[in-house]
Amino acid sequence: MNSPHTLTAPIFPTAVRHGDTVYTSGLAAIDLVTLTPTSRDFDTQCAAVLVQLDVALADTGSSRSDVVKLERFLADRDQFRAWNQAYTEFFLGSVAGGTGVGIPARTTTITTLPIDGLLIEIQAIARTSKESTS
Repeated sequence: MNSPHTLTAPIFPTAVRHGDTVYTSGLAAIDLVTLTPTSRDFDTQCAAVLVQLDVALADTGSSRSDVVKLERFLADRDQFRAWNQAYTEFFLGSVAGGTGVGIPARTTTITTLPIDGLLIEIQAIARTSKESTS
């Protein structure tokens, strides 16, 4: 049945801000019209989710240097090394002096993702204030 109320894509916010905290939804390299991955390549999907993260954070008054926790879900444990490299480059470039101070806590889960061909999904928790969290 095709009605105006039939959902053809997931309906959820990219991120939600609650006070000075931002929570992203799961970010993945999928075409929201076809619900298929935008690429079959891990590095391309990884780059796409990190761009989505930057956009979601900027839209809610935050940035990658404000991320305090990042969870990532990988479809294949063999991609961990590539993800670790991308994570390091993404976050080390956002902290003063590249010392690693301020890199977020993280968790990696190897799992079956909900869309065939999807290789990575991430979600983050970030702050919006510039005050120290220590």
